[in-house]
Amino acid sequence: MWFSFWRSRNRFSVDELRYLTDQLLKFQVVNEVNKDFVIEALRSIAELITYGDQHDSSFFDFFMEKQVMGEFVRILRISRTVSVSLQLLQTMSIMIQNIKNEHAICEFEKLY
Repeated sequence: MWFSFWRSRNRFSVDELRYLTDQLLKFQVVNEVNKDFVIEALRSIAELITYGDQHDSSFFDFFMEKQVMGEFVRILRISRTVSVSLQLLQTMSIMIQNIKNEHAICEFEKLY
């Protein structure tokens, strides 16, 4: 599984965001064995959403269309480790603090 995560691809692309969210969907439980992969995927998603906010609105459009926030909630529910919960909190914090696009801010407000 780790090999596929480190394959060669365009790091800052919607395809990368799609890949990461697709990988998260595969998990039925998050435990000590797979927590590092999940944490790295969450961290990368925050990075991509922040990048997309500054360079390409299709990143945030994908995030909303695929209901990635709901996937975050699912990951929180199936996680058996505190470190994943902390990463989710940090991911959300990074995204909320760094998004400047008015459309994205309005969409986030709707979620709360």
